[in-house]
Amino acid sequence: MLKKRFFSFLLMNCILVSCSNKDMKNANIETDLSSIEMNKIDTSKYDPNPPIFHGTGWGTPQPLPAPIDGEGNELEPFITLAGDELYFLFTPDFSVSEAKRALDGVSGIYYSKKENGVWSPPERLELGGDNALNGCVYTDGKTLWFCSLREGNYNPQGDYYTASLVNGQWRDWQNAGELLNRILDVEAIHFSSDQHTMIFSAVLPNGYGYSDLWQIHREEEGWAQPEDLGSVVNSPYEEIFPYLSEDGTQLWFTSFSRLGYPGYAIFRSIRQDGAWGEPQEILSNYVSEVSIDRAGNLYFTHILNDENDELMETKIYVAYKETAVIP
Repeated sequence: MLKKRFFSFLLMNCILVSCSNKDMKNANIETDLSSIEMNKIDTSKYDPNPPIFHGTGWGTPQPLPAPIDGEGNELEPFITLAGDELYFLFTPDFSVSEAKRALDGVSGIYYSKKENGVWSPPERLELGGDNALNGCVYTDGKTLWFCSLREGNYNPQGDYYTASLVNGQWRDWQNAGELLNRILDVEAIHFSSDQHTMIFSAVLPNGYGYSDLWQIHREEEGWAQPEDLGSVVNSPYEEIFPYLSEDGTQLWFTSFSRLGYPGYAIFRSIRQDGAWGEPQEILSNYVSEVSIDRAGNLYFTHILNDENDELMETKIYVAYKETAVIP
């Protein structure tokens, strides 16, 4: 499988739901590899487990409309702080092997820009590597981090790569190195606003559970030793997909629901007096991979399964901050 970060959300949900895309009962949902911009049945109307908020401050979660919502599966959203650029992973069918998805000319990282309140038709990013399958984006606008399954990797599950913005295009991609990809085997990543600290999930010695959240600092000679974020944040459960707010005071991540809801939930921890506070479950019901713009709008993945617990598809949802101005 491509790096644990890439599909761990779906693979863990395979414990609870079927991992083959199947037609809903009484609904004919076809897959067309030629385009992700297609008229389709709105499967969210048949969702027995829609995302649920705990607390106040955001509106009702809703799927992003076409052209983001296409014929297939959208997941792993990364929204820029300005809220006008969106990166995400698209793949038509999870029942198809990764080797075939790497060759289908469709699966991979897509980019869309919002202009006058409307998302542009998503474009697939070409990031080098023959027969490569790419996903899991992070960017500060100058450097693009992404994971990829391709020849020459340190890790057979996939490596992280970086690319630089050159004349409006992502170029000069290169492997992020043996330390991150083989020794630490980092999964999901996010950076502090000054780019000096990486927050990541990984399975490392002396952790608290399967995957924990860690931090690692840049030094002149490279990366320092990783530090776990402690027992308040980490638990015997799996903590993955971190998101660190621009001011560094909020840490969002994904873990299994602690409130009895099915599948993954999204949590938030607040940093006060130099320490992370007890995480609170903010969103429940098969949700993961949150990304937040400067206005406070939440973009995240939601997995939709039918009444028979069979996977229908994954969508990118948004919950608008109630105080935010929605274009």
